[in-house]
Parts: sequence; structure tokens; C-alpha cells
Amino acid sequence: MNPVLRATFDWLREQGLPPLPVAPAQDPTHYPARDRDGSLKRDKDGALVPAFTGKNPSFLDQRGIPHLIRHTQYQNRLPTAAELQTWFAHPDNGIGTLGGWHNIIWIDVDVKQFESQQACDQRIADWLGQSLLLQQTFTERTHSGGWRLAVRAHEKTFTNFSLDGVGGHHMGEALGQGRFTVLAPTTGPSGNAYVNVQRVPPVWVERLDAIGLYPVSGRRKQKPSRQARPLIQSQPAQLGVLRLEELAAAKAQAVLHGDSPLESRSHSLTFALREFYGWENWTAQNRVPISGNAEELARAGGAALGIDEDRIDRIIQSVPDPANCSPAVVFTDGEVSAWKRVWKLDQQAYRDFCPKTIKQDIVAFAEKTYDQLRQSRSANSYQRQHDTGSKAVVSGGHGNQNILTLSAEIEVFANYAWQILNHTRSQSTSYKDCSSSEKPKQYVQGRIYQIAAEGQELTVKAQGRGIILRSQGNVIASSKLTMSDLSRFRAETVRLCRKTWVSPMHSRPMNTRELE
Repeated sequence: MNPVLRATFDWLREQGLPPLPVAPAQDPTHYPARDRDGSLKRDKDGALVPAFTGKNPSFLDQRGIPHLIRHTQYQNRLPTAAELQTWFAHPDNGIGTLGGWHNIIWIDVDVKQFESQQACDQRIADWLGQSLLLQQTFTERTHSGGWRLAVRAHEKTFTNFSLDGVGGHHMGEALGQGRFTVLAPTTGPSGNAYVNVQRVPPVWVERLDAIGLYPVSGRRKQKPSRQARPLIQSQPAQLGVLRLEELAAAKAQAVLHGDSPLESRSHSLTFALREFYGWENWTAQNRVPISGNAEELARAGGAALGIDEDRIDRIIQSVPDPANCSPAVVFTDGEVSAWKRVWKLDQQAYRDFCPKTIKQDIVAFAEKTYDQLRQSRSANSYQRQHDTGSKAVVSGGHGNQNILTLSAEIEVFANYAWQILNHTRSQSTSYKDCSSSEKPKQYVQGRIYQIAAEGQELTVKAQGRGIILRSQGNVIASSKLTMSDLSRFRAETVRLCRKTWVSPMHSRPMNTRELE
């Protein structure tokens, strides 16, 4: 790694930001971009769109072959040492990072929005001259002659900005959650390099308008909501602070991974945006701290779906009243289900903010669940009852066991696995956060089984059998479960319920601190 790139690389790691590579721009006739259906992408003039623009997360391997990076995963985790070694092995690779980490917003001033290079430089000089704070923050020049600054902001509600007030001339973008920014000394498509002017930690600002940045569109300010929207203040990810994307329904999370669960990409992105707005509203009303921003997540999801930025803006503007959005789980199942989701993601936040009456309802549900588990029969009795009294289909399995194919029982097993993982996470040191690529983000290892989770993805492995369950949110992706697996996990859940919620001597709760 050359010394200039190494300086940027080390600075990003010191700031707790993910260093991501940038491959040089490639000839679109050799590496064209493709739509999700596999067809070639073309611009409005019919020319091929390049897959490697010199400005998107990508890298040349040691043989000089370019590869794209699915960068959405690095919104929530830093790259591993092995990934970094692979990405930066080729000397022609550049470097960049993502916005949103630690509330950092990258201010990208586009020279093309000005009459000339001189007009751009003069306007930025005047702007910086009015703010001593901005003169002390991270600053670079882009390959095309534009400017890039970094700030930390408590609140961000727009992307396209003007320096001339609300509704003014578009001059650049404020790149937040999930948005990629290229940094020095990367060589851009023009053949010129990005140049660092001042490499210092980004300064804190209260809001973007406090430093003279204003939204290009005044539509939302001109059309007030029927219900005042609560103030949303995104916070850094930490214990007791929930990630907005993890609260969202599985369909909304799928959008962030580039999947379109509805009939079109626009419908999928609109659903995800309304879900993100809903959770922003719900958490603000219940004083639950979150990290993430609905519109920034929507932009990241739109980019993952291959939707162009103008169309993403139109979709965002098409939601007339964000204040009236509510989470899907609240709409279908009520407040208790929302708080159960909070408990599943972060028990500290649940303990701190859940109303007492709802805690009582959840504890009553836990008691009922335990009673049902305590009264369940042994695995053999359960199997005989299952074989004679249901329409379940079983097939030959591992050894003398039988493979479960009844979806309801597979879902019960997955719930047991989550309960065991969450209990171990809060009660023992067996739960670990891992940065190695060989270990998942959350896991507990037993003598026979390993339960692992990263976000809403759950994986269960069995000794000698490999992966026996994989699920994403509420969707079971694959399963090789047996009656014996179900019996063992049921027994372990009963044991933990007795230890945490219920006294061995009584059927009433003894210790409900996990829920109260």
C-alpha cells in the first residue's frame, strides 16, 4: 500500500470508519452494468453504462480483474482484516468510506452545478469564510474540481442541498447513512486524483442549516403534515440504542440487501420507506433511542435495488405524510408486539423504556408459554402424538432420526434458538461480538450445537451435520431439523425459563428482570 493511501486508510480506522476500495473505471464494453433481470443498462442516449465507474465500491484483485462490493453490510460492521488485505492488494485501487457512521455526513460540492471552476471556488471560499467551524473540519478536493467536507450532525433530513436558502439552486449532496464517498488519493474517472486539504476529525454541528446548507426542495415545508412529526435524533450504535433497519419488517430489510419482495422495485422501496418512517415515529413517541435515518436507509435501499437517484427522490416525495406512518407490526398486532421486538433486539432498551402495563402483558405471555412447555411430553411421546394426530410429513433423516418438514414446528425451533441466544447474551460471557470473518457477530457454542446470528439472520449448526437451520427474519431459508433437535432445544428453553422467569418450586414468576 502506497504511503499516501496508507495515511487515509489509517485515519479511517482511527475514526472508526470502514475503509472500502475503489477500482479504476473500466471500459463498459468489457464490464457493462446490468439490470436485475440481466439486461444491459444504457443511458438516455443508448450508450452502455459501466459497472465500474471509478466511484463505486469495488476492487481489482491481484490479477487485475475488477470485482464489485455489496457494501450495504458495512453500514453495521467494519471490514475484517482478511477483507482489507484482499481489497488493497492491487496498487491501482483507491479508497473511500460510507456516511452515517458516528453521525458523519460527507458534504459533496459538485463543480458541474456552477458556471465555472472559478465560480465554484469563489462560492465555497465565501461560504467557508462565514464559518470558523467549517474551516476546522476535514476537507478535500475531488478529481473533477469539486469540494468534499465532513461534519457530524445530530439531525439530517435532506440530501440535495443549496447554499442559497430553501428551494435554492442545487449545488451538491449531503451523503449520510449508507452513501459511499471517494477519498484521496484515489484517481478519478477524469484521470485526476482526489487531494486531501485537511485530514482532521469532522466537527459537530447541530443541523445542516446551522452551517448554511438548505434543502433544494421546499415541498415538505410548504405542505405541513396533518400531525406534527416527532423530532428524530439519530444516535451512534451502542448498547441501549436500536438500529432502525433491524426494527423494520423483513420485507423492508430485504430491500436493503437489494431484493424486491413486492411486485416492483418502486413498490418495495415505498413499503420500506413507510416502514422506516413508522419506526422513527414509534421510537420517538416512546422515547426509544435509535441509530439510522429513514430517508438515508431508503436511499441505500434504492441504490441496492438499482434505482437511480432522481427516481429515489420522487419515491421519497410520493409519501405525503411521513408522520402518519406506523410500523407494520403495530398495525397488524399492536403495541405489545412492537415491544417484544425491542426486547428481542436490545433488552436494556426494553427495560429502560417499556411501559409497566405492557411489561405485565409480556410477562403473562411468558408465564403461559412456560406452562405450555412444562406440560409438553417427551420427544418420543410428542412424535407418536404428531404421527397419529397431524398431517405432518416426515422423511428419512440423520441416523435413526426423522427430518421435520412441518413449518410450524420449524418456526417453534427457531423461536427456541432465539430465546437461548438472547438469554445467553444477557446472562453469560458465552456471547461474543466477533470481528473475524470466521465467526458470526453473535453466537453461543454448546457441546453439540452452535447458534449464531447477525442482524436478523439466524444460523444453527450441529456437530457432524453442518447447518441444520438458516432463517432471515421470519422466513425459513433452509432446514434439516430432526425431532431430537426440537426436543433438545425445547428442554433447554424450559431450563432457562425456570432459571429466569419461573421458580422450580412454583409456576409463578420469581425473577422477571429480563422482561421488567
